[in-house]
Amino acid sequence: MKVILASRSPRRLTLLQSAGFTVAVQPSHIDETALPDESVTAMVARLSRDKALACDAPADTPVIAADTLVAIGEHVLGQPRDTAHAKIMLQQLAGHEHRVITGVCVRSGAHIAQQNVETLVRFRALSDTEIETYLACNHVLDKAGAYAVQAGAASFIESIQGPLDNVIGLPVRCTRQMLMECSSAT
Repeated sequence: MKVILASRSPRRLTLLQSAGFTVAVQPSHIDETALPDESVTAMVARLSRDKALACDAPADTPVIAADTLVAIGEHVLGQPRDTAHAKIMLQQLAGHEHRVITGVCVRSGAHIAQQNVETLVRFRALSDTEIETYLACNHVLDKAGAYAVQAGAASFIESIQGPLDNVIGLPVRCTRQMLMECSSAT
């Protein structure tokens, strides 16, 4: 099945291609500023929907848009500004549980399916040396929470509850279900 990915994320592209989709990348550019008093779940839902709606696509080609955030409680850890900010984020995550929440929106013609998927991740305690070594060896400035489980951070995980591909950036099973829902509605 051919789909349009309204994202520049190489991780989302790889996940979709590995699931057998033919993917055209067409990033949406929207304002991703949080609204006053907006919860993390409301924010990822709004951003994924806005990205799907902003993508100009033929009516017969489904659009997949997603937004992933890392949160400790309602404190959002988005993409770090620089390496020093990334180190602070990893120090906050070390030894604690956090949520990885992805809002996924699939649009096919006028039909829209939307869902949030949450994965609970607990990091083990990390030393400053481990964090500094990780940051020196990995590009993290485009990753929510300053880590990529597929790029070495898997060793930080003490426990995980929920889909691993959600932590990577796109819950594929959920996305596939929404694509089927959209195709049966058209």
